[in-house]
Amino acid sequence: MSTNKVDVSINYYGKPYQTLVTLLTLWRHSRQHIGTIYIVIERQQPYGQYGSIRLLQWALQDLPIHYYFANQFYYHGSPAIDSLSDPKIRYDLKYQYGLEKTNKRYHFLSHNDCLYEDDLLGSLLAQVESSNEIVAGVGLIGQCWNCPAFSAQLCDGSRFEEFRPTGAQNLTLVDRYKPPRAKIHYALIETGYNHPLPECRLNEYACLVNAEQYKALTLPRGKMLPLGAAWHGTDWGAVWFHDMVNAGYKFINFPFEPKMTHAPFTPTKSGHTSDRDSDEYFKIESKARQYLAAEFPDALVIPISVRIAAWFYQGKATARRFPEKLKSAIRGILR
Repeated sequence: MSTNKVDVSINYYGKPYQTLVTLLTLWRHSRQHIGTIYIVIERQQPYGQYGSIRLLQWALQDLPIHYYFANQFYYHGSPAIDSLSDPKIRYDLKYQYGLEKTNKRYHFLSHNDCLYEDDLLGSLLAQVESSNEIVAGVGLIGQCWNCPAFSAQLCDGSRFEEFRPTGAQNLTLVDRYKPPRAKIHYALIETGYNHPLPECRLNEYACLVNAEQYKALTLPRGKMLPLGAAWHGTDWGAVWFHDMVNAGYKFINFPFEPKMTHAPFTPTKSGHTSDRDSDEYFKIESKARQYLAAEFPDALVIPISVRIAAWFYQGKATARRFPEKLKSAIRGILR
């Protein structure tokens, strides 16, 4: 396998201007490490922004990008586990297409609302190359902002391997600090999900995954569930991370700031708020566009022919979605 470059996966669910900021700043600082960039285009797009896909493709035409158009849209859901032998279903999991198609040892995952201000990818590679052990993944570990053990000052991303509470201790922490997803915590702890803690994961905002190891251990070649294949954890990567840690595989905690800022154009530092609030969505997109105008003005120069093509694509995608929306409306009426 080639190890001199790293492939990249990014999931596209709207945010065209933020996606451009993400990829253009990543390319600016880390192009020397990057082979192929896999962009998975979700079947559904927020606020009907289908035409923006064609504009995005034009603006990124000089980058080594491979586009994959998903057949299913899972968002916070996941397919039936017994269906994951079918690649058409499995590839629609976030990042899965690139993780399976890459021929590189390591694979970089990124959200599409990031601002790269230094060579974070190079720093992550240096971490795995200097380790005396085989590293399964490196990046920011833990969703400590949602974790009662962090609130109790007992654990954080650098100590997650040492803090190993009993189920009773975990339940006491949840009782006392009431995390946002307390109901999921209780359910997981009752089934013996104690370490890593329910909120613990390798954050896919920006992380490096050992793709060779990943493919060998997860379905369809291995027995572990792929990243995001089950929703009985507290986030996309929690179940895969939990299984990997308990199987003895090594992860390195490497906080990404100040080399990268997640959701830089919103004070909440969360990308999910705008998925439910159209005013917030377009306000953040406007800020991202202003950043592009200052730093990458050529990305905003779109020929009229491309704009017309985007308009036609928007119409086709909207027409395609009409039967799905109609069926959904009918089901709602019949309930």
